[in-house]
Amino acid sequence: MPILICIDAPDPDNFALVKGVKVLFPDEDVKVMLTGRPVRFKAKKDCQLWEWDYESSRMAQEASAARLKNFMRNLGVSVCEVYDGGIAPRTLVPHWIHFQEYYKFMDVDPLAALRYTELSPQQDLIDWIFEQRDLLKVVVGGPMTGLRQIIERCPPVADMISEVHAMFATWGIVELMDLDWEPRVAQQFNVACDPMSAHFILKGLKCPVYLMPTEVTRHPPIGFRTVQALREALPNNAGVNKFLALYAIWYDAAIRPRQEKNPDEMIFIHDLVSALSLGEKLRNSIYDVTPVVVDEVPYLPSDRTIWGTVRMRIPEGAEKTNVYAAKGFLPGGEKLYLKTLYEIFD
Repeated sequence: MPILICIDAPDPDNFALVKGVKVLFPDEDVKVMLTGRPVRFKAKKDCQLWEWDYESSRMAQEASAARLKNFMRNLGVSVCEVYDGGIAPRTLVPHWIHFQEYYKFMDVDPLAALRYTELSPQQDLIDWIFEQRDLLKVVVGGPMTGLRQIIERCPPVADMISEVHAMFATWGIVELMDLDWEPRVAQQFNVACDPMSAHFILKGLKCPVYLMPTEVTRHPPIGFRTVQALREALPNNAGVNKFLALYAIWYDAAIRPRQEKNPDEMIFIHDLVSALSLGEKLRNSIYDVTPVVVDEVPYLPSDRTIWGTVRMRIPEGAEKTNVYAAKGFLPGGEKLYLKTLYEIFD
């Protein structure tokens, strides 16, 4: 069973997603495609989100590929190639934060690392897909940018995909982390970073698509108020210690300041949910998943104020759909999630 993991710039939960797929499906052929974020290096705090440049963004994407390959060795996982997943057209994170985010987690000099790594081209990934004897399963922990691009580059790829599992969308009934401007409400990060690709995939693919919305990732029983609480939920080994060091930086930079405004803010390992969804038994034991009809994925310029939303509903009568979404946790689901999290890092 070939598996393609689509991630964005690897934050700690992207590492968790790759680790989760490798552990839960140890005998499968796994490839990783990385979508970069639009950034501008050395941007000041008054730099607007749309004021990004390609050179900075591409360099950051290359550095992220090096970072992914380098860090996954700490978790006992080998990532030999990282395929080019393009650059998402939008970001919700200020550029000055992005610059720190890309570089502070590296345990090698990121600029020196660029001399030794580059993203593998999309065409090589497409060639690999058509070399497989089985259909491709796709796991997404970021925008749909790269997945859309390989289909546009070679439309028959769409027929080679048997399932898509994505940390994607929101029902709009959970409080999302705001970044000191208007709360996002129903605008989910991965959708908002590339609304056009979200529309392309959700309204275009015919295979089953499983959405794991923010409601099942920002769920307090599976969150951690401090890094120490996360440490207590994971085994004690060298890889976990490296992993926790990243979350310690993330906590100080993003969680602690928001806990001062909202005491309920917690650390959540968002992207891992896609790996759990890929395992049918785990998905059906942890999550309450229902068929949904996606009525609309706004992406036109006239819809700018609602980019990031996915308007979905429960089907009526005999209405057919290929999209499924998690509504919440089944009884005992939180306990099984935490048990699986521990086993993945053991």
